[in-house]
Amino acid sequence: MQKQKENYIKETINKYADMVYKIAITRCGTIENAEDIFQEVFLKFSEKMPKFESDEHKKAWLIRVTINLTKNIKNNNWNKRVVSLDENIPFEEKEESDVFSAVCELPLNYKTVIYLSYYEGYKVKEIASLMNTNENTVKTWLSRAREILKEKLEGGFEDE
Repeated sequence: MQKQKENYIKETINKYADMVYKIAITRCGTIENAEDIFQEVFLKFSEKMPKFESDEHKKAWLIRVTINLTKNIKNNNWNKRVVSLDENIPFEEKEESDVFSAVCELPLNYKTVIYLSYYEGYKVKEIASLMNTNENTVKTWLSRAREILKEKLEGGFEDE
């Protein structure tokens, strides 16, 4: 029984590690905080061992826990006094780095909806559920985020 539990936890971590880490780094802005969030998410998972209806339900739970934990870090008084440094995150292509940098500069909710929509493939209704907000708010955030990204990326590429 213990071996099955360990295998289940390992499989879950292997399958969702990248997603959890990317959400954490996108929302936190620092590697250190993202790593802390990553550990906390999977620690909660292994302690609670929740029962899920499907893989999609498990994925949604992991996203929700990650978002909640990043809110906790953002609201922590210590982190309000810390200035985040630009992280050197390696990318395959310069365009990926430019896009990631532009996304990281967005307000917190904007970068979250962009990530969930484009990287995880969630629909507006699903994002609204994951973020505990209504669909129209998600649509507004997506629209505004796209506009900001368009301006930043078009301006950034013209200079080169």
